[in-house]
Amino acid sequence: MTTNLQREPTKVPIANNRSVEVAPGHPWPSAYRGSRYSIVTHEDFEEPVLKWEQRDLTLYTEPPTGLVDALQEAGKRGGFGSVRITARGEVLTKVPADSYIHIDDAPVSDGWVPAYVGMLSGEIDFGPVTSNPTPPAEGVAIWPGFPFHHGERWAVGHDGTLVWKWRDYRFESAFDHPELVAAYDEYRPNPGRLYVTEYGHIWINVPRNDVTPAKQSAIQNAITTWKETAEENDDTTTLRLVNRRLVATSHSDDPADGHLPIHIGHLRDFDDGVVPRPVVEDETYYVAVAEYENVWE
Repeated sequence: MTTNLQREPTKVPIANNRSVEVAPGHPWPSAYRGSRYSIVTHEDFEEPVLKWEQRDLTLYTEPPTGLVDALQEAGKRGGFGSVRITARGEVLTKVPADSYIHIDDAPVSDGWVPAYVGMLSGEIDFGPVTSNPTPPAEGVAIWPGFPFHHGERWAVGHDGTLVWKWRDYRFESAFDHPELVAAYDEYRPNPGRLYVTEYGHIWINVPRNDVTPAKQSAIQNAITTWKETAEENDDTTTLRLVNRRLVATSHSDDPADGHLPIHIGHLRDFDDGVVPRPVVEDETYYVAVAEYENVWE
């Protein structure tokens, strides 16, 4: 399947129950979020490539057609640098203020201005790591995709709302998501993180001690199936990624007590497929997020 960038507008919810239409290249009026990639050069490739990275782990692939040109036109030198892809498939980037042609429309005039580039069409192919796996037909599965920097990072609050957080900022979704939150609660009854990828998949971190008795069998079956399948297929990449996630979420660097990355399904299976959309209600956020091209999450 061909993967490309569609230069078409998108509608974005904003404060006071309103929404705005954003054209490609224009300032992004919402939280800067999504799966994290970058356009870089590499000695093994003649053309710019799309990179996923987590410390010493890297994978490269051909970028969506038209993305590099669109980034360059937006003000990214050579079309290189970081991009984000939201749960709705919107491609975002940050442009240096001094080279941004739409700076007069931006909420900030210094630093790195978040901008909308266009809509992702098609599936990005990273070879050994799938970006769009088949959702579990019943129950849950071990998440086989990237376990870092993949998906919008949401939090399930004590009041059952979906909240997007960064530093001291806290923005709720414009919509209600009772079915999605209920599915989360079945496997992790305590508040925590939930990730929604650009292809609508939902995965969560599940501490083994948090699994409810009713779901312990389902979790164990998911672990057994994943491990047996990965070993039979000699899928060392997936085994390594999941192990790295377990170590990263362990208090002792022991994968045995790390948080399991659990694939609980697809957005289309919950709340009529409504995509979570944070509403920025504090304008100081735009100043803070413009400090750097890449921000710590």
